[in-house]
This record gives sequence, structure tokens and C-alpha cells, in this order.
Amino acid sequence: MSKRTVPTVYVVAGPAGSGKSTLGRALARRTGAVLLDQDVATNPLMSQIATLVGAGQDLDHPALRGSVRTARYRCLVDIAVDNRRLGRSVVMIAPFTAECADAAAWSALVGQLSPARVILVWVSVDRDLALARRRRRNLSRDSALTAEASLPPPVPEPVVHYLPADGAADPTSEATRLMAEIERVVRPDDGRGAAAGG
Repeated sequence: MSKRTVPTVYVVAGPAGSGKSTLGRALARRTGAVLLDQDVATNPLMSQIATLVGAGQDLDHPALRGSVRTARYRCLVDIAVDNRRLGRSVVMIAPFTAECADAAAWSALVGQLSPARVILVWVSVDRDLALARRRRRNLSRDSALTAEASLPPPVPEPVVHYLPADGAADPTSEATRLMAEIERVVRPDDGRGAAAGG
């Protein structure tokens, strides 16, 4: 595979309610990349696992961390790798909190996706807007979010290189802006590029 045909994996990450899925879909439309949303790909199975381990519908339950979390992300990454082997670019949507907070974990993810060019897009919004969105979507896992005190602590920005995205902006316009930024800093013949994480 020549460098000119190396696919791109756009990792669209950020806190809950930031607008990752909406922007990720717009980015997939803009680029023609395969769309892989962790919630769509794994939530039905995760709900069944949650029931089996006594977590109800709480997908953030401690019983679903550790090896279950690892397996959930592995499913997403494996599908991305299959598409990358077919020469297809991918938009991969998930929080990726651990990978964004640890340079070694991010490097390991980039290695799994190699030789794809990996670009981290970090989506963020004001915490009040994120809370309002989570209440509006009315998922069972968001049912406890009734007040500011119930908000989880702020998610820190990634410790690796990323492109910031405004989750409050029009998603189509923001996807177009991001692609212009990527094209500005990444040469077509560059396998990783200036915007690649790691």
C-alpha cells in the first residue's frame, strides 16, 4: 500500500453530550469514510451484559469497566482495522477517555490502526449544554442527571495532539472546517501527517 493510498481513521472523541455522534456523522458524509459509532455497534450487547451482571441499564457501572470496557473498544477497533485493510477511511466515534489521557495508550491505539493515518478530533461543549443534551436524549443511563451536582467531573483535554471541534456549531459547517484544517496541515503524501496523534 503506497503512502498516497493510506486510509485515514478519524477518531472523534469527547465527553458525553458533546456532540460526537452528530459531528462524526457529518464528518463521514463529508469524507465518504465508513462510520463506526461505539454506541450503535455495542450498546445492545452492553445492555444485555449489564443485565447479566446486575448493573441494570447503567452502562457506566463499575462491573462494566476493566475487561468489559477493553472488549467493547476492541470490537470497534477490529472493525476499523478490517475496513482499513480494504483501503477505506473510517470515522470512529467513542469517548476514548483512557486513550486521550495517556500518551502510551494513545500510541498503542495508533499502532493497532497502523498504517492508517490517525487523526484525533476532540469535541467539546459547555457543560450546561452537555447536560441539557443528555437530559433531552432521555437514555436510562442519563436518568440520574437531575442537577449540576450530579454532573461527572469535567473531562480533561487530551494529552496528545488533537484537532479541537466545537460541538455547539453546525455539524456540517464544522466538518467542512475540520477538513480544511486537516488539508492545510497534512500533505497528501504524508502517511501520518501533522494532525496525526501519537
